Amino acid sequence: MSRKGKSAEDDAWDAITKKQPPRRVPRPKPAAKSVVKPAAKAAKPRKKASRPSPYKFWLGLAALATLALVVLYVELFVEKRKSAWPEGHSVYGVDVSHYQKEIDWQQVRQNEVSFAFVKATEGRTIQDKQFQRNWEKAREVDIIRGAYHFYIPHVKPELQAANFIATVQLSSGDLPPVLDVEVRGRKPVGQLRADLKVWLRQVEDAYGAKPILYTSYAFYKDYLDGHFDDYHLWIAHYNVPELRLEKSSRRKLAFWQHTDGGTIKGIDGMVDCNVFYGSMRELRSVCLP
Repeated sequence: MSRKGKSAEDDAWDAITKKQPPRRVPRPKPAAKSVVKPAAKAAKPRKKASRPSPYKFWLGLAALATLALVVLYVELFVEKRKSAWPEGHSVYGVDVSHYQKEIDWQQVRQNEVSFAFVKATEGRTIQDKQFQRNWEKAREVDIIRGAYHFYIPHVKPELQAANFIATVQLSSGDLPPVLDVEVRGRKPVGQLRADLKVWLRQVEDAYGAKPILYTSYAFYKDYLDGHFDDYHLWIAHYNVPELRLEKSSRRKLAFWQHTDGGTIKGIDGMVDCNVFYGSMRELRSVCLP
């Protein structure tokens, strides 16, 4: 049946029954993907501060102590090379014998050596076993050479002179023969001087050249001073800045042996070193013509 009019109740009913809009049901959010974080790297354990090893410390200390001992030994006991030549001279030489063994004369020449005295004989019968080799090799490298005889006071001077003359053959450009006198023996001083003059005269007659006289400073002053002024002198005087003898018109000072502990390349061990009082030109004027 139809109803023409609406009462208040009808309106209320309509309000109640009026179709309501559908309720929106929220969609469930998709579950968040779980992000798996990489595991943190395990922290490295800290190294403990290294302490110096006692073993290394003592090893280093021992090495330093050894080095110090080596330096001390060298300073105290090892023979050191000495300067071969004194100041104020420019013509240098050596004198040698079998004590220097085999010498490299080429190296000697390259070390400023201009002249060399070579031991030839001693006493009545002795010949130095290295004489011939030294004599020939020195000449080969253009070193001015000289030969010497070591004098024995108790042996007759004539026999000693004959030994030297039979052993040594001198050539033009060689230094005059040398008489090496270092010991007096039991001879009275006057007799020693007379015997030395016998040797000197005999050798001078054989070679036609006045010999050179070698001795030490003290021996010269004690026994020979003023008695052999006609001869060129070769004086040994060590550990002094200069020889205490002077060259003069009376004294023919020619050579100074300033050390018996010199070192020269080419010679094994220590060697006597000498200087000439003059120039190379003056040295050649002393040699045999």
